[in-house]
Amino acid sequence: MNDKLRFPPLELLKATHTFPGAYTFKVIGENQNSFPHRVVEATLMAVPDCEPKHTIRETDSGKHMAVTLEVRVESAEKVIRIYEQLVKLSGTV
Repeated sequence: MNDKLRFPPLELLKATHTFPGAYTFKVIGENQNSFPHRVVEATLMAVPDCEPKHTIRETDSGKHMAVTLEVRVESAEKVIRIYEQLVKLSGTV
């Protein structure tokens, strides 16, 4: 796992979110056509039964892109599972 990429502790997720429910992820990476697809694919690998809605925004410089995912998850553990897949993606900053 990339040491500079962090995600919230399980206890914090349970204390601040209601599950099941929607959870928003923001993933910033290098501006590559395949990046959004790989983000969605990683999400589906972690939680195959979800249907992630996503939007894409390119930075002003064009060097990076942000993928915002909204995923309905059943538990805080599934949020962690998704984060664990997302931090493995190459090109993530």
